[in-house]
Amino acid sequence: MKYLKWLLKLSITVALLWWVFHRIDLESVSKAIGKADKLLLALALVPYLASRITAAMRLTTILRAHEVGLSHYGGIHLHWISMFYGMFLPGGLGGDAYKLLRLKQHYPANGTMLLTRILLWDRIIGFIMLGLLAGIIAMVRFYDNKLIALIPALALPGAGTLWWSAKKWLPGIIPVLGRILLLSFGTQVFQIICTGFLLYSMGETSHWADYALLFLLSSIATVFPLSIGGIGVRELVYLRGSVLLGVSEPIAVTVSVLFDIIVTATAVTGAALVIGERTGVEAEGGDTFAER
Repeated sequence: MKYLKWLLKLSITVALLWWVFHRIDLESVSKAIGKADKLLLALALVPYLASRITAAMRLTTILRAHEVGLSHYGGIHLHWISMFYGMFLPGGLGGDAYKLLRLKQHYPANGTMLLTRILLWDRIIGFIMLGLLAGIIAMVRFYDNKLIALIPALALPGAGTLWWSAKKWLPGIIPVLGRILLLSFGTQVFQIICTGFLLYSMGETSHWADYALLFLLSSIATVFPLSIGGIGVRELVYLRGSVLLGVSEPIAVTVSVLFDIIVTATAVTGAALVIGERTGVEAEGGDTFAER
């Protein structure tokens, strides 16, 4: 059953990539990558890594607010391994499921329900920040569209709903909500900067708001686990969105491909931590995760 789910995701990923790459000029994409400034491509990795650190710190901040004593270092370690498992293991394990498994193992006194709510709210906060930033950029980009007025109109009741829901389902998050939102904001800004480096490496110095909006919308789409690591889904959003926003389709798709390469390469490094962790357990006869 687990392998069937993974094969389904793989099939969707391949189908989406096939659909995207049959609707653009692959030669243009290849030339764009070939001519890209390699130094700027390498520098794009730096803000992405920073985004992974702030994302990990967001979760550990919520955990520590609920007396789960995981250090920020331990949180980064957990986050990196979960990236690897979430992208490469078949079935429904996923990154969040791995996090829950490890947290339950080392902090059983906190209970499965509380840990599940913490992980869920970590996701919710990230999703809300994506929507908020996308809304702000859309307001700037389409300021003359009357429908844009709906965004600020929904902001106040949305904030009220967030506060009420947090107070009801995870009240311990309230004292650190501002810090969590700031870390979530930093996570998305770092990733937008990453895409900025990718664009600049290909000589694209205009339409920054359009590409930032495409990135945020593609990130919202990849929250739903339809493909492996969001690959294919991101390219689809960039392709269709570039047509609607009037930006270069080859450059938009190239950015999405390069970003997926960075995401995948970073996730691969989690394998080293998995090997190191297992080696450490065998050598020491125990698990040192909780001490990190």
